[in-house]
Amino acid sequence: MQRGTSNERVSASKEAPIPLRLDVLNLLGPSADAVLTGEDQEGPVPVVGVLSTWADLVAEQTRQKPVSHTVSALTQFLLDHIEWACRQEWVSDFAQELEGLTKILRRVSGIEPVRILLPVTCPTCDLRTMIREEGSGWAAECRYCPAVRLSAREYGQLVTAQAQAVSTPGED
Repeated sequence: MQRGTSNERVSASKEAPIPLRLDVLNLLGPSADAVLTGEDQEGPVPVVGVLSTWADLVAEQTRQKPVSHTVSALTQFLLDHIEWACRQEWVSDFAQELEGLTKILRRVSGIEPVRILLPVTCPTCDLRTMIREEGSGWAAECRYCPAVRLSAREYGQLVTAQAQAVSTPGED
C-alpha cells in the first residue's frame, strides 16, 4: 500500500490552537468599519461597536459632540441620555440591541442573573412561572410568556387579585 497516492485531502496543522476564546476577543476588540457600514461581520458586534453606534446617533440628534469610544464613556453618555432616548421612535430597536448584547455578555462570561420565583401565577398561561430577574427593570416576568412583564404597580395588583381569589374561593 502506498501512502499519499489517494485523492483524499488531509487537513492538519502543526501549530498549537489559539490559547483564548475568539468569541470573547471579538467582543472586546474594536469595532470594524464594516459593522458601521452594514457589511457582514462574523460573530457578535464588539461592545464598543454597539455602544458607539447608539451614542453617535444620540450625539447627532441632540447636537452634541461625539463621546470618546471607550465602554465606560459610551455607557455613561447613554445613561445620561436614557430619558431622552426613551421618547424616540427608535427606542425599541435600541432596547432590543442592548438586551441582545447583555445576553451575549452573560453567555460568554458565564454570569447568570439572579432570578427569584414569585408566589403568583402568570395571568396569561396560569402557571407558577413568574420571576423577578435582577437588573431586568421589571417587578415580575413570566419565564414562558415573553409578553408578560409587569411594573411594580401591575405586580402589586396581580398579588392583590390572586390573594383575594384564594381568600374567597367560589365567588366570581
